[in-house]
Amino acid sequence: MSNLDAYWSLYDVTLARIRAEKPDTFAALKAILDTFEPSSSGDAFFPDGADDTLADALDNAGWRVEFREASYVYYAKHSTTGARLSYFEGDLFEGIR
Repeated sequence: MSNLDAYWSLYDVTLARIRAEKPDTFAALKAILDTFEPSSSGDAFFPDGADDTLADALDNAGWRVEFREASYVYYAKHSTTGARLSYFEGDLFEGIR
């Protein structure tokens, strides 16, 4: 398997874990995302760029996603726990910023 194939395989596995495990706190979500790639300038990191996205996986896992200026800027709130996050071009932050 090439490095590129391994990257996309892990990308898909990460989104599948979010859907299966349904993290309901930012800490639980971060624990999953950190297995894909460590955070950069935010609290956690997950790049998009594929047909399947983190926003879609979050929606499937019980988070309400609200897009802002573009598909790479959104906020999400968990429907049960009220946990919130902000997403800016791959960087995730706990809470609304």
